[in-house]
Amino acid sequence: MKKKTIAALLILGLLISGGRAFAEKPTVNISEAGATRYVVINTITPKLSVSGTTATYSLSVDCATTVTSISATLQIQKLGSNGVYANYGSSWTVSSTSPTLRTSGTKTVDKDGTYRLKVTVTAYYSGGSETVTAYS
Repeated sequence: MKKKTIAALLILGLLISGGRAFAEKPTVNISEAGATRYVVINTITPKLSVSGTTATYSLSVDCATTVTSISATLQIQKLGSNGVYANYGSSWTVSSTSPTLRTSGTKTVDKDGTYRLKVTVTAYYSGGSETVTAYS
């Protein structure tokens, strides 16, 4: 009797929700999880390490095979005394004509400070484009 009641309640709940409990997938912010699947951008992995006055950065972007090109704008940001990150130095842009983008290099920064890398990636495909911002 209990099993039939539980099964009936589960079926009723599913009917009331219109099956959404199984159909919907949660959306995760890329800055919270490090990597998330969007429409065509599969992963964005920005990294930044600082040693002395040298900031070493890398960026890896992987997209769906339908992507024809990728553009990424990178910007080092420094944590201010007010607790807010602000742009540090000039931004720079890199691009790829394939569904993947890899770049790395170094930039000069102040000896003291806390830094992060901000990247804004735009992936272009036949149906349009998708833009995502992520942080190291």
